[in-house]
Formats: sequence, C-alpha cells, structure tokens
Amino acid sequence: MSENDEKSLKEKRYTIAIWILGIVTIAITILAIISIIVDPDNAFTIFNTTLPVFASWIGTVLVFYFGKENFESANTEVRKMLEAASSDKMRKPVKEVMKRIADVGVFNIEEKDGENVKLKVLNEKYNDSVTRLPVLNADKSVAYMIHKSSIDQYLLDDEGTHDLNSSLGDFIKDRKSKEKEFGIGKGFVVVSESETIEDAKEKMEAAGSTCQDIFVTKNGGDKEPVTGWISNIRLIKYLSG
Repeated sequence: MSENDEKSLKEKRYTIAIWILGIVTIAITILAIISIIVDPDNAFTIFNTTLPVFASWIGTVLVFYFGKENFESANTEVRKMLEAASSDKMRKPVKEVMKRIADVGVFNIEEKDGENVKLKVLNEKYNDSVTRLPVLNADKSVAYMIHKSSIDQYLLDDEGTHDLNSSLGDFIKDRKSKEKEFGIGKGFVVVSESETIEDAKEKMEAAGSTCQDIFVTKNGGDKEPVTGWISNIRLIKYLSG
C-alpha cells in the first residue's frame, strides 16, 4: 500500500468514526428530550435502558478504528525492536556464542593412526546426544565433521557391501566420489574468534547446504588448533532466542 493510499484510508476511518460518534450523540440528546416530554416519570428508566446500547456502539467504534491504529503502531514498534535485537546478535563475536571445544566430544586422529583408523572406532563415539563428530588432527586442527547419518548411509550404499571395518580414509574417499565431503569449505567453515556471527553465518551459507558447522580458531586459520564450535542448531537457537 502506497503512502497516499494509507493516508486516504486513515482519513476515511476518522471520518466514519466522527460521523458515528456525532449521530450517537445527537440520538442520545433527542431521546432524552422526547423521554422528558412524553413520559417524564419514566424518563430516567428509559434513558438508563437505552444508554448502554449507545455506549456499546461508541465503544465498538473506538476499539475498531482507534484500537486498530494503536495495535498497528505497537506492532510496528515491536517489529523494529526485534530487528534491532537481531542486528545486535548478528554483531556479536563468535567467541561469545561458540561452545568451547574442550566441552565437546571429539575424535582425535593420532599421527600413528592417520586415516587408517577403523570406522567402527568413530562409530562408537555416537549416542543419543552425539549425532555429529568433529574429527581433529594430531595438532588439534579440524580435519572433518562427520555426522552419524553419513556413516549410516555409507553402510547402506552399494548393496550393503561396506562395513565398519573400513578405514576412515576409505570412507572419506568413497563419500567424495558420491559428492559428499566433510572437510573445510564443504562440511564446515573456519572463522577467527574476532569475527562476528554475521560473518560466520555468511561463510557457512556460501559453502552450500551441506555445510552445517562453524569451527573457531584464534586467527581463523584452518591449520590452527580449534578453540570452539557452533553447529547450525546452536546458531538457530541463539538467533531465535
């Protein structure tokens, strides 16, 4: 609706409201005069009986026209407040929102194991509350983010020829051939502790729909030790809370 249309609608509302209020006022006055002239003994009773009806009409008009105006005004203010609050949240540094990596269940790849570690060892880490697992290198930098559903799908693919005795390396290679990757830029993004939630969210969205996780390092380098983690679920809860 254009500004001129909105202004015209408001003018029509006020015009109708004034007319109704004026008519009711005149009607009450006429009724009072007639009651006094025709039946002065019962004029007070007649007036008390009909006055609530007129009052109800006036109340309805006031609530509909002026109450609606107030509601729309309040609703606009609330929307502005929510937008401002959301904007403030987006400007927060990720360090204030992330979950410390020390408080997260992770899988550490030892140098002697490399990617020869058996998939079943990873699979044992999952439970009802842990459905995705950050896989860290020996230097504590992040290598992969592997969701339990990805392993389940791997076991079902190729007519069930895969099993948990497969190595992590074989699993990664097989998934990559099916365009399912778990490394940086695909399965996750890395940001610095000083970057904002808005920066991190934009990076995650730019990486595509398969990217659901943000890892945090001190300076934003993917070869640095991870200090924190923000899942897509944690991010949504933060922004909507």
